[in-house]
Amino acid sequence: MPFRWVEHTGELEVELEAWSERGLFEAGFEALRELLGEDGGHERLEASVELANGDRAALLADWLGELAFIAETRGLAPERLMALELLDDGLRATVEGRKGDPPHLVKGATYHRLRLGPSGSGWRATVVLDV
Repeated sequence: MPFRWVEHTGELEVELEAWSERGLFEAGFEALRELLGEDGGHERLEASVELANGDRAALLADWLGELAFIAETRGLAPERLMALELLDDGLRATVEGRKGDPPHLVKGATYHRLRLGPSGSGWRATVVLDV
C-alpha cells in the first residue's frame, strides 16, 4: 500500500511511499480518494488544478489541501487522477470524480512534521492533515 494513516488528536497523518517523487503525489491522491471518495453520485465532474510552489514538500501539502478543498466546495468525490505534471515550480493536474457529498473531514494540510525525500530505493513523505 502506498500510504498509511496515523491518527492524532485533531490531526490525521499520512505516510506516503513510492518509487518516485511523482509517485508520492499519486499516492497522496489515492489516500485522499480513500478518505473523501465514498459518497459519489452519478454525475461526473472534472477539476483542473494548478499550484505554484518550488518547495516539493510544501507542494505536496498544498496538493492534498487542494484536493480536500475541491471535495468540500465542489462536492467532487475523487475517483481518478487523469493527469499529473510536476513542474520545477509547481504542478498541473486533472482530477475526475462524481458529484456527491464527500465528508468534510479535512480542514487543510499543515506544514507540521512535513517531510519529503529519497529513502532507500524510493521516496517517502509525511503530511499532517488538520481534521
